[in-house]
Amino acid sequence: MLKYQKRCSVSGKFNSSVSFHQFPKDESVRAIWVRNIRRDKFVIRRHTTVCSRHFMPEDVVESGRRRLKPGAIPVLFAWNNYNLPVTRPSVWQRTQRQEEEEDEGEVPIDASVALCHDYDSRPEPAFMDLAYEKIHAQQQVIIELQRRLEEETLIHFKDDAEDRDPAQ
Repeated sequence: MLKYQKRCSVSGKFNSSVSFHQFPKDESVRAIWVRNIRRDKFVIRRHTTVCSRHFMPEDVVESGRRRLKPGAIPVLFAWNNYNLPVTRPSVWQRTQRQEEEEDEGEVPIDASVALCHDYDSRPEPAFMDLAYEKIHAQQQVIIELQRRLEEETLIHFKDDAEDRDPAQ
């Protein structure tokens, strides 16, 4: 009679020195396991297992029977040479910055003077009057240009109509 041998569902291999672990019942963790395993048309059955070789050593609890810590995820595979990729330092960590030198002779800044980004300030009333006058003048120019354009269009269409009408 043949004895059933547990095999890893990732590699399909048997190894007596590793432990085999069933897929978690939590659907979100299970989905991460399936995504990390990267197998086409992968179907999880009752006896589908993953061996301890695919987990970080700190994720395997070795007190008597080997078990996985809750939330453990398989991350070590043949396609990543059973190593985690080295995380790249962020841009902030990679760029060299000048050390801020504290100058003892610094001049205190007058807080009443706005240096930049003056978003909440109100313009002077005289400035508002000037702006209103400029806007009003530009509106008058626009009205005059629209009137001229209308006259030119009417003249142009009148001339075209006379050229086409043989009765005139």
